[in-house]
Amino acid sequence: MALLAGCSEASDDTGNGATDEDDGSNEPIDGDLPTYASMLPTNDRSAYFYGAIDVGTMTTLLEDEGAEAGEEPTDPLVGNPVVVALLCSFAIQQLSSSAGRDAYLDNNETPDGEEQFVYADGVYAFVGSYDRDGLATDLESASYTVTAETDAYAVYTNDGSDEVVGVADDVYAYSYPNGSDADFDPVAAVERTVATAAGDQEPKHEGDAKFERLLRAGENGGIACCLYTDSDEFAPETLSDDQATDEESLQFEFGALDGAFGIHQQLVVTGTDAAATASAVVTYSSEASVDEARLESALGTQAETVDFVTTGSSVEIDAEYGGQFARE
Repeated sequence: MALLAGCSEASDDTGNGATDEDDGSNEPIDGDLPTYASMLPTNDRSAYFYGAIDVGTMTTLLEDEGAEAGEEPTDPLVGNPVVVALLCSFAIQQLSSSAGRDAYLDNNETPDGEEQFVYADGVYAFVGSYDRDGLATDLESASYTVTAETDAYAVYTNDGSDEVVGVADDVYAYSYPNGSDADFDPVAAVERTVATAAGDQEPKHEGDAKFERLLRAGENGGIACCLYTDSDEFAPETLSDDQATDEESLQFEFGALDGAFGIHQQLVVTGTDAAATASAVVTYSSEASVDEARLESALGTQAETVDFVTTGSSVEIDAEYGGQFARE
């Protein structure tokens, strides 16, 4: 995994001072956008999910003596980000066995520690710096065919597999058909991603002030994940559907979000004993919709300490965990 990916915890501090009128508030939107916000594409679905991870956390969770084994998290403040890590690990394994692996490795110019891995809109993406000319030559040599191309990005399909690859100066993206979603078009999804990264399409946060507010309110180090709907509250099927799952046992759990329209979570694993800190911001369309009691009954249940603070129509959660998820 370390051969293929690294991530940073840097934040984009541009664009502060924006306001959000969608939830009835004219208060400034505080906080920084994650650096990868500029590649999160707009799509035509109401519900939206993404996850991002840095390589240090991935290594601790999946390879080191830390949290690979031990007590399985049943607390969604920990479990949801861990499923993001497993999802990204699976995607990196797919890349490692793909025909495009060497093209990606040979043309990756990202400085050490500055590359990020993001899953959004059904697409896996490395965010960094890449030699597009070299990628074009190497991908075509590996039997990839151009299906869409502009001066800013290109999209390829592979003659021997279902893989779709998209490249821009700062993104290497890939995806596959989704057997459980016949409407998912990996070619269109990959092109949205690289076109957005290249500035040819508007990123989601620029056209959706509620989504921007949620991104700015959340923390982005370690593992981050976000579930959002542009409706006033999540549809029941959004909260019950698995955005993704670990085939062994772990799956996302968003049942406590009934009545909310967004959650942004973060998990940071600290030290060799797999101690961790977790945070979340849950947003509602109005103060009357806030259900802190429901959140308290489901989130932070395995934490050593957990705090819930309700401010207006949002709830902020901060929790600290010992090494209970570490291998004995």
